[in-house]
Amino acid sequence: MISFSKNQLIWWQALILAILLLNTFLLHSPVVGIIFGIIYLSLNSKKLSDILCSHMHKGLKNVLGLIFILAYISIIYTIVYHVWFINIWTYLFILISIPIIVEVLSFSMHTQHTFLKNFEIRHLNITNMRRFALPIAVLVLDAILFYALWQKANVGIIRSPWELVGLKFWTIFILSNILLVITFLRKRTAKNIFLLIIHFLLITTIGIVLYPLGFGYDSFIHQTVLGIIDKTGTIEPRLYVYVGQYGMTLFLSKLSGVSLIAVNKFLLPLLFSIIWPSSIYYGLRYGFKWSYKASYLSALLSLIVGFSFATMTTPQSLSYLMVALVVFILSEVNRKKIPLYFLWIVAAMTMTIHPLGGIPIVYLAAILSIFRIKRKFLRILLYYISWIMAAFSLPLLLAIYQYINNIPWTKIFTFNMQNILVLPLINFRSTYNFPLDFIHNLGANHIWIYIILVLLGLFFIIRANKFIFFRRHLIFTFILILNFVITKIFLNFNLQISYQKEDYVNRIIFLIIISVLPLVLTAFYFLFKEALKNGKAIWQKIWLVVFTVIIITVSVYFSYPIYDRHGNSKSFNVTATDIKTVKAIEESTDKPYIVLANQMVGVAAINEYGFAHYYNNNFYYSMPLGNNNIYNEYLSMIEGQASRDAALVAMDKAGVDKLYFVVNNYWHSAKQAIDQASHVADEHWLIDNGVNTVFVYNR
Repeated sequence: MISFSKNQLIWWQALILAILLLNTFLLHSPVVGIIFGIIYLSLNSKKLSDILCSHMHKGLKNVLGLIFILAYISIIYTIVYHVWFINIWTYLFILISIPIIVEVLSFSMHTQHTFLKNFEIRHLNITNMRRFALPIAVLVLDAILFYALWQKANVGIIRSPWELVGLKFWTIFILSNILLVITFLRKRTAKNIFLLIIHFLLITTIGIVLYPLGFGYDSFIHQTVLGIIDKTGTIEPRLYVYVGQYGMTLFLSKLSGVSLIAVNKFLLPLLFSIIWPSSIYYGLRYGFKWSYKASYLSALLSLIVGFSFATMTTPQSLSYLMVALVVFILSEVNRKKIPLYFLWIVAAMTMTIHPLGGIPIVYLAAILSIFRIKRKFLRILLYYISWIMAAFSLPLLLAIYQYINNIPWTKIFTFNMQNILVLPLINFRSTYNFPLDFIHNLGANHIWIYIILVLLGLFFIIRANKFIFFRRHLIFTFILILNFVITKIFLNFNLQISYQKEDYVNRIIFLIIISVLPLVLTAFYFLFKEALKNGKAIWQKIWLVVFTVIIITVSVYFSYPIYDRHGNSKSFNVTATDIKTVKAIEESTDKPYIVLANQMVGVAAINEYGFAHYYNNNFYYSMPLGNNNIYNEYLSMIEGQASRDAALVAMDKAGVDKLYFVVNNYWHSAKQAIDQASHVADEHWLIDNGVNTVFVYNR
């Protein structure tokens, strides 16, 4: 155990702060920045958790301490953005103010701090090291998998990451999962949480590693906005959302000395890997009083929800993580082990990131606050008012969002009861490839499997007379369901193109899925409760290992784009050829022009040139953004007729006299579009020997 006096701690804070300032202005070393940035965040997270969450288990309270700091960063950056503009002084204020606030709180509350409490050098001997053979084996296998991914990184078109990794990868991955589950069944140490964090980091960074130019679509948009804010301190038109996440990214980039792009890529996967398993494990272990084994296995089984949202950093995805955190620590909030004001802080933080995730946390915090009002009449009155407001909160938000984007009220509201009656079909597929068929049949019916598990969880809770422990969870879920039903019945979505119209509804559905995850894990708990007991038959243990590994494997497979005999996600990536294409177009003319191209080519243009040009409120590359965009004209040319008349329609819409039409050779109708355009375009170029073909149309 290591402890310091008050004066020693202050001197350590000053030394770390001095090194970070020196690195920011003179050294510019990512190594120094990462090492001392981690020490800075760890030290202050630890001290904050000692001050504010002293009765919690140290593992979770340290995570909560980090959340306090991230919330402070998000809120300060948001305030500064709206009242002034973001610059280096914002970073310096936060960097210096955090240790000052921490030390003042520590001094005023007479808090004692200890470090490495259970660490002893004498434990590091050969005899004791044998106990760590399984954990070390898991870490070695995960390291091999990381290395294999780096070796397979590709800048060309990748239809699915599983095209790049073969049977060896999956074999090692499955072996790593088997050893991980066996470790959890054998060892009762809380230090196993470190294995979970590393394993979760592996599975959430597969896309980032294999796609070095970038993974996903939205992440590029946010990355470009981040760059503009970093250079200018603001962005026009002014944003009223997302700034919390942007501020967090800007701060961590300056703190670590790592590029803004790299921090943006790894921010959510890293936070997910720390917060998701920690909140689930400690919430179940200490909130619901489950065993070590059950809590650890539940953290792995929680992957049944899918984690595609955590594979790239976007504000919406980060807000999902905050909702999940709240859901799993709710039991500790109910027991008053975690102060209620922590929920309000998380709610404020999430509102600065994305209100679609922030609003549910706000009304949950409000309802829990109302429960603690002692005057009965006032408590009941506010309770029912809050229910009404909460039930309409998300539909109202989505309606207002459309209205401020120039959609008239008459086109926003509708009434269609049929919208609510659509249920997914039960699917059974066969290609006579058992592993592939098995995985896809599980994936194709995952909604029904999830519903069955939720109902099973409810059944076990009622049978075991544990309903009281889940009352708050179920209230939260029911309010989300009301929001979904009202949105589905009464709202149209006209800002998106046809295939994206259900996007916001699906986001509410995913919030519901997260909120009922404790019920799903409860179903697993009761199903496998007997198998977890010592002395049970080995075949029960084997079945538990196999089942858990199947859940993990299927989840990982479907959390990334797929391309196999059963399905094609059509989730293309930005390629090196796309970047060459946008550069060639930009250098070819100084006249106003528009480009009709696959949205990933548009993303490449945004990545290279930002939001450079708009014509008649249309972005100069065809993108499925906003209302009345030119993306439909692109679809018309690539899927229909690439005629001069079709090109003129797009030019008229944008008010320009020059148009470029880009055809990627992987597009299913590429040959047809190239044949048509070759006869009517004024000229065309081949990029990388025809990987992309650019056609030029002049009025």
